[in-house]
Amino acid sequence: MAVVGLLSCSDTSCRDALQRAEALMETDPHAARAVLDSLNLQSSIFNFQSRDAALYALLRTQADYKCNVPLTSDSLILLATDYYGTKRKNRHAALAQHYLGCTYIGLHRDLDAIEAQLRATTLFPDTTNKYYAHSLLHLGLLYSKHYMVDSAWVALGRYRQTEICNSDSANISYADYYMGTAALYKDDDNLTDSLFRRVLCNTKTINHIRFTTYFQLAKLRFYHQHDIEGALAYLEKIGGYWGKGNGALLMLKADILAQQRQPATAYEYYKKAIRNSSDIYVQCTSYEGLASVAPLLNKPDSTRFFIDQYKSLLDSIYTMNKQREIAEIKDKHIVEIHDQQMRARNMRWRFVGVVLLSAFIITLLLIERKRKNERLQFEQELNALKQRQIDQNVNDEEQNGVESNPAEESLFLQQFAIEQERVKLYREQFAASRWKKYLSEHRLDILSKEKVMPAKEMSEFNAYLHSLFADVFLDFLNNNAKVSHLALEYIAMKLLGFDTEHIAYCSQSNVHAVHNRRYYLKEKLTPEWYSFVMGEYGK
Repeated sequence: MAVVGLLSCSDTSCRDALQRAEALMETDPHAARAVLDSLNLQSSIFNFQSRDAALYALLRTQADYKCNVPLTSDSLILLATDYYGTKRKNRHAALAQHYLGCTYIGLHRDLDAIEAQLRATTLFPDTTNKYYAHSLLHLGLLYSKHYMVDSAWVALGRYRQTEICNSDSANISYADYYMGTAALYKDDDNLTDSLFRRVLCNTKTINHIRFTTYFQLAKLRFYHQHDIEGALAYLEKIGGYWGKGNGALLMLKADILAQQRQPATAYEYYKKAIRNSSDIYVQCTSYEGLASVAPLLNKPDSTRFFIDQYKSLLDSIYTMNKQREIAEIKDKHIVEIHDQQMRARNMRWRFVGVVLLSAFIITLLLIERKRKNERLQFEQELNALKQRQIDQNVNDEEQNGVESNPAEESLFLQQFAIEQERVKLYREQFAASRWKKYLSEHRLDILSKEKVMPAKEMSEFNAYLHSLFADVFLDFLNNNAKVSHLALEYIAMKLLGFDTEHIAYCSQSNVHAVHNRRYYLKEKLTPEWYSFVMGEYGK
């Protein structure tokens, strides 16, 4: 008891801490991280309570990500994704996949990140959740990074339509900027220009996005529209925001100066671009520009060097592009293998479902066939008895004029022997019916002598008796004075072997009333038929 008490206390305190951390996560992630740090990870709660361990793994990864702590391993968040699974929509399951994707982004495993974020978008129970929008944004950026322009455009467009985006102008500017870059890759200059202008018109656009948009528009004006004045106007708006350390900006200025036939100034800007940038594309293009302006400055020796550097960097770019193409092919191949595995698994499940469904249908058909065979056999036996009864009646008419008491007794015995066989068949049918099971289930109610069969069930049971004993009832009515329906139902139950308590229960009567029916039948039935019901044939 002491151990159970300690464990329950530990369980309560740990769970309270996790709930407190989860409540703080949106408003103060640093405080939430401090609460998680206070937990004893060696506590038994993390060894035996998988629910709390999964929640801790999710909250810890979420807190580290929000506090800009590098995520260097996926082992912790995988505890959460394994526990929450992917089979049903659930907020924790969706968040676990979302932060698994964020972890893979930090580990530069972009394909795994895309897969996790895609899975997250299918698990959020409510698309108004802000993390659903974040997953779409991450997808758009990942697609853009890998030049999957169409997929990036779709993901960013869906992000643009989310509630979190429409309710915050800063998020709208962010979405418009990245949609503009996607449109730029699509070579749609008009759409690109429109989206970038929307970014500039947004008063909530942060400075970094605003000045980057100026730079993108300057490139659009110069390289695509050959509008030098428009490009310079946007470069003037950037001013000294990036200082003198942005190689791409310096290269753009150098290209504009070269176009304006200012080779000396362009030459200096190309050199600055090379010194201030480690980007191979900027360096390659700058050496190309230097190789074009150096002859104008009477530097033939430098021209050869610049050309060699340009060719060397260009070969490196070709190699990089080839490697990227190979990586994309590998990624695509991995995706195709994954899709094939998923299709194969789905096909297996479909095959199993078809087999089970077929087995179920075959079982139903076999059961139905068995029932039909039993019914057919029952009808054949009944027809045989009817034929024997007809033959018996014919013999009875032929001997009608002959006075012989032994013969009459023999005829009665033969007739009752036929009825006895018929009743035997009826008893077999009753034993296989639902009413046999019904009476067994209500055995205690029957023995109590205080409860009776409900009216609905009694009506259905009486209809069943009239259907089952139709031939016998006709024989009773042909050979006896008219008897009531209650009397016929009593006869049927008596022939089925019901005792007094069962008859009382099924007819909503008491035991004394059932006993009185015997005297009623004695007055209504001939002695032979009464003996058949109450005598040895009825036992």
